[in-house]
Amino acid sequence: MKPITRKRVISSCTTCYVKKQKCDRKYPCDHCIKRRRPDECVFQAYPDNKGYNLARIINPTVQAPLQIPSSPSDSQTSVPLSHDHTPLAERFGYLESSDTNILALVREFGGDDDKIHYNLSLVSQDDAVEVKAVVDTIPGRRVLDFLTQFFVSEVSWIDHLIHPPWFLERYRHWWDTDSASCVDHVEFLVLILRTCSYATQFLPCPYYTLDRINGLSLVEISKTCDEAAGRLMAIMRRYDSRGSWVRVQHAILLALKCQTEGRMEDCDAALSYAILVAQKNGMHEDRLLPGLRLNELNQEIRRRTYCYLYIWDTHLAKMLDRKPLLQNATPEKVWTKMQLVYSKEAIDDDDADSGLGAPDEYMERTLQARMATFWRYVHSSRGEEYDMVIAEEIYEQFCTEFIVTLPPSFALKPNQAWDKRHKKLPLLRQLLHISIFDWLCWHFRPLLLHRLDNGQKNQPYKRLLLSSQKRSLAVAALQVLCSVGTLHRLLGGSHTRFTGIITPTFEAAVILACLYLDPNFPDDNNLHASEISVEESTSNDPLHMHFAKVTRPICFQVVQDALGRLRMLAEVSSVAEVGAQSLGQLMEKMAAVCRITAQGPSRTHRAEPLLTAAASYDIPQADDIQGIGWTFSEGLDGGGMSMVAAAVSGQEWSYQQQDLEHSILRF
Repeated sequence: MKPITRKRVISSCTTCYVKKQKCDRKYPCDHCIKRRRPDECVFQAYPDNKGYNLARIINPTVQAPLQIPSSPSDSQTSVPLSHDHTPLAERFGYLESSDTNILALVREFGGDDDKIHYNLSLVSQDDAVEVKAVVDTIPGRRVLDFLTQFFVSEVSWIDHLIHPPWFLERYRHWWDTDSASCVDHVEFLVLILRTCSYATQFLPCPYYTLDRINGLSLVEISKTCDEAAGRLMAIMRRYDSRGSWVRVQHAILLALKCQTEGRMEDCDAALSYAILVAQKNGMHEDRLLPGLRLNELNQEIRRRTYCYLYIWDTHLAKMLDRKPLLQNATPEKVWTKMQLVYSKEAIDDDDADSGLGAPDEYMERTLQARMATFWRYVHSSRGEEYDMVIAEEIYEQFCTEFIVTLPPSFALKPNQAWDKRHKKLPLLRQLLHISIFDWLCWHFRPLLLHRLDNGQKNQPYKRLLLSSQKRSLAVAALQVLCSVGTLHRLLGGSHTRFTGIITPTFEAAVILACLYLDPNFPDDNNLHASEISVEESTSNDPLHMHFAKVTRPICFQVVQDALGRLRMLAEVSSVAEVGAQSLGQLMEKMAAVCRITAQGPSRTHRAEPLLTAAASYDIPQADDIQGIGWTFSEGLDGGGMSMVAAAVSGQEWSYQQQDLEHSILRF
C-alpha cells in the first residue's frame, strides 16, 4: 500500500514555476516585470492565505468566521439568479419585493399569483448554440486572466463594487463548467466581460507600458468584450427580464466605462437600467423576493452593490444638477452588516490583536454613503434662491455632524498608523477628501451667480458674509486640487483616464477661474500660496481657518497648473481633452484681466499649491501602493522639471517638485 502523501500547493506564478525561479508572489511578480512580460504573470493556484484570495468573513456581532463555498454550486442551488415574473408583475409592472402594493394584497388574501417560476437550469438548444458562438469570439483565457487579476489588484479598490474572493472563485468555476447551457453562468460571463472591458481603460499603466496583451490591442479587446456582452445580454433578457444583483453589477461597470469614455448619454442609460433592476429585486429596501434565499456573503455583496449605486446616483445628480433617481436613504440606514476581510495584511495571525482597531476595507464607501445622505436632505430642503445665512448654517451643521466624526484614518488631519498595513488606505483617504471638498464647492457654488439687491448692499454684514463665502468656495476648490494632486502622484503621476482625477481637476479649476474673473472677489497679495494646505484645516472647520489667505495670484497659478494636468491627460482621454479646451478659454480671459490690471502672478507668488498636501503627509513608497518601484528625477530636455517613471523593482520612491504643465512620462 502506497503511503498517502500531501500534495504541495503551487503558490508561484505559472511562468516562474515552469522556469523554476523563486517567485515573490506579488502581482505582477519581480521576474515577470524584469522579463517585461507582466501579462504572463498568472497564478493558477490560489492559497487561502495569499492576499486577495483570502476569503474570511467576520460578523461583528457573532465574531465567528464563515467559509466561502469551495464551489458556487453549494450556494447556487439556493440562490437563483434567473427567474420569470409572476403574471401580475409581468403585465402590470408591480414590484414583487413590495409588501404594500396590489400584488402584496392579492398574495395576502389568497390569490393564486404567489408563485415565482424559476428558470435555473438550461437555455434552449438554439440559444445554447448562439451562446457558444459568442463565447468563441471572446479573447482567450490568457487575456481574460491577466485583465481579471489586474482589475482585482489595481482597479477594484476604487469602487469596491465587486468582492474579489467571491469574484475569483466564481471566475475559476466558470472555466470548469459548461458555461453555454446554464442561465446563471451566462449572466456571470457578462460580468466577466464587462469587468475586463472596464479594466482596459486603466491600461497602459506605469508597470505595464504596452498597449497590447498577448498580441491583441487593448482597443480590440475592449470592443470584443463589449460586443459579446451585449449579445449575451439580449439572450438573457429573453429568459429573465427582471435580472439580479449580478446584472446590477455589470450594468454599473458598463456605465463606468461609458463615463470614462465621455459617453454620458450611454452612461445615464446604463445607470438607469441598473437602478431599475435593483428596484425590481428589492435592493432599495434590502428585501429578498418571495422564495429567494441568499447566503450571508451574497446578501452582504448585494447590500454593497446598492450602496455603490446610491453613492454614484447622488454624485451624478450633484454633477449634472438633476434630482437623484434613487430615493433618499434614512440617516440611520445600515449599509453593511458584515466585515469582509480579504487582505492578508488585515488579519495577520502573528499580530492578530493589533488588527482590532484597523480601518475596515469598506469604510471609505460607508462614509461616502453617509455624506451623500446628508447632502441629499440638504438639497431637498434648500430653496430655489441662494440664501447666504442658511448656507452658512448648513456648512456648520456639516462640520458638526460629519467632519468631526470622521475616523482617525480618514480625518482631514489623519492618523497614518495603518497606512503601511493597508496599502490602499492612502488612496482611499484622498478619494474621500476630494469628495468632501467637492461637496463644499457644490454647496457654495450658487453664490457665483448671486447678486446683492439694493437693500442688501446697504447692509455691511451681508457684504461681509458674501465676501467670506467666496473665500470659502476658493479654499474648497484649492483643497480639491490639493487632494487630486496627491492622489495622482500616489498613482504614479502617469497618463490616466480615471475620471476621479479628471473631473475634479476640471470643475475645481473652473470655479477658481470664475472667482478670479469676478471683479468683487476679495484679494490679498501679501500671502504666499504655500501657506494653504490640508494640514492647516482644523477638525471643526476645514475652510474658515485660512480662507483669508486666498489671493488672485494663487488662483491664477493653480488654474494654470490644473490646465497643465488636463493637457497631459488629454493625450489618452477625450474627457480631459474637452475639459482642457474649455479651461484654456477661461485661462485666456484670466490672462487678459491679468494684463489689464497688472496684478498677474509674479515669481514671488509662484507656488505649487497642488503639492502642499503631499508635503503634509508621510507618503508611502510606491512599492507599498502598487508593488512596483518608482523613481522620479529631473528631466534632461531642459524644459523645467519633468517626471521620469521607471519600472525598476526594489528602488525607493523619491519625489522632486515639478511643473505639472511640463511633466512627461518616460519608461
